[in-house]
Amino acid sequence: MSAANPVGHKVVVRQVAERGYSDVVGVLVDAGPEFLVVRRRDGTLVEIRRAAVAAMKPVPAAPRDVLALEETAALGWPAPETRRLGRWLLRAAEGWTGRGNSVLPLGEPGLPLDEALAEVTAWYGERGLAGRFTIPTPAREALDAALAERGWSAYNPTAVLTADVAVTLRRLPAADPRVAVEPEPTADWLSLYHYRGTTELPPVARRVLAGAREPGFAVLRDAGQVLAIARGAVDEGWIGVTAVEVDAGHRRLGLGTAVMRAILDWGLARGVVSAYLQVAEENAGALALYDRLGFARHHGYHYTVAP
Repeated sequence: MSAANPVGHKVVVRQVAERGYSDVVGVLVDAGPEFLVVRRRDGTLVEIRRAAVAAMKPVPAAPRDVLALEETAALGWPAPETRRLGRWLLRAAEGWTGRGNSVLPLGEPGLPLDEALAEVTAWYGERGLAGRFTIPTPAREALDAALAERGWSAYNPTAVLTADVAVTLRRLPAADPRVAVEPEPTADWLSLYHYRGTTELPPVARRVLAGAREPGFAVLRDAGQVLAIARGAVDEGWIGVTAVEVDAGHRRLGLGTAVMRAILDWGLARGVVSAYLQVAEENAGALALYDRLGFARHHGYHYTVAP
C-alpha cells in the first residue's frame, strides 16, 4: 500500500467504539478531511469519522482471495480446451500465451501428486505441449516446492494488481470522444496488439481474446489510424484489463490512459466494482504507472514447467 495515498487499497481501519475498538476491513474509497469511506467485501460503504480512527494498515490478500481472483481471471482469458482434474484446471490454447496453456491449481487434484503430474504431462503431451503450471502466491507454495523437488523450473514472476474502479476513474483524465468500445476485436485492433513483440497472431488468439463472457475492445482511432487499444473482460463483478497498447509513434501523449478510461467506464456501466491486471515484475515503469492510478499488488504468480 502506498503510504502517501492509500485510497483504492485494501485496509483494516481500527476505530474507537463504545466498548473498546472495532475493525472495518475493505477497500478505502475515500479519505476526506472528516471521514474515511471503506467498501466492504459485500459492497456496503462504511463511513468512519477521522477523529475515531485509532489505526489503519494494509491487508494482504488471503490465500482464498488469491485463488478466487485467479479463477475469475481464468474466465476472462479462456482457453479453448480445458479439463478438470479435481480442483486443478488444465488449459490448452495451441501454445499461445502462458495463461492459456497451463494448469491453474485451485485446490487438490484428487490423486496422489505423482499420479496427477503424470496425467498433466500426458494431457499436454497429446497436444504437443510441455506440462506447465501457473503458481499463485501466496496460495500454492507447498505445490511449488514439490514441483521444484521434481525438477520443474520456475520463470516469469508476475504481479497481479487490483483497484477500485471508481477510485481509478477519479485519477484518469476525462473521456476522449475518439475512443470506442466494441464487442469484437476488429482487424485494425488486432494489428496493434503485440504478443512477445509480434503482431503475427495465430488463429487461436482471436478465440481467446473474444472468448470471455463479456469482452470489450477499446480502440482510439484518429484519421482512420488506430493509435491505442485495450481489452476488458467482465466477470464476477470484476473487469480484467489486458492488451493496453499505444502506437510507437504516439506514445507519451496520454493515449494509453484514454483507452484505460474508456474500458473502465464500459465496465462500470456493467456493474463492476473492481479491476485487475497482470504486470511482469521486471516492468518497473508499468508498475509505477498503475500505482499512480490506484492499483495495488494483490498477489503474484509465476509459471513452472516440466523438465
